[in-house]
Amino acid sequence: MSDQSGERVHYWNDGRGRREVIIDGQRVDGVTYCDTKAGIATVLDASLKSTDGERVDFHPVWGEITVLALEAS
Repeated sequence: MSDQSGERVHYWNDGRGRREVIIDGQRVDGVTYCDTKAGIATVLDASLKSTDGERVDFHPVWGEITVLALEAS
């Protein structure tokens, strides 16, 4: 895919803390991966569901992506 070590790529478990993801000006919950330069994100389906009984379903979203770091409480 893209440069996964850079600042533009974010994973839910990459160790950089909690972040808020904004896509086309709207806050989006359930983002597991995003690349701000490519403008793509992987988002868990709302009301978590599974078609195979093992993995949670997700869908891709494209747009202008901004990632904001949330401070620890």
